[in-house]
Amino acid sequence: MTKDLLKRYRYLGEVIRKDEEKLKHYKQNPPAAHVGRVQTSNKEFPFQRVAVEVSGCEVRDRRLWREKQYELIGRLMSERAELERTRLEIDIFLTTIYDSRDRLIFEYLYRDGMTQQEVAERLCVDRSTVSKVVDRYLEKELA
Repeated sequence: MTKDLLKRYRYLGEVIRKDEEKLKHYKQNPPAAHVGRVQTSNKEFPFQRVAVEVSGCEVRDRRLWREKQYELIGRLMSERAELERTRLEIDIFLTTIYDSRDRLIFEYLYRDGMTQQEVAERLCVDRSTVSKVVDRYLEKELA
C-alpha cells in the first residue's frame, strides 16, 4: 500500500461526483432549437402559399452534444471500476492491521475522508500519533 494510492482513493470519489454532475448537465441541456418560418403550399388544389413554423437544432451541435455524453459515460465507467479496485485493495490492506485503533485511523482517513486532526480528536490522541501510525504501516508495507 502506498500513500499515492490512498490519496488517489480519497479524491477519486470526488472526481466521479463532478463527472456525474457534468453528465446530468448535458442531459438536461440539449442543444438549443432554432425556430423559423418556411413557405409551403397547401396540399389540395388550388395551391396557396402558406407560412409554417419549424424548429430543430443543427445536426453538428446535436452530434457533438451526444458524443460528449458518451465520452463522459465511458470515463465514469472506468473511474468507477478503478474506485472499486482501489477500495478492494484498501480493504485487503486493512485486514492486515490487527490493532483496532490503527485500523480505525486508516478507515477514518481514507474511507471517510477525514483529516488527521479530525481523526486525532475523534480518537483522543495527538495528531502526530495519527501521522506516525500511518507512516509506520506504509513503511512496513514498502519494506
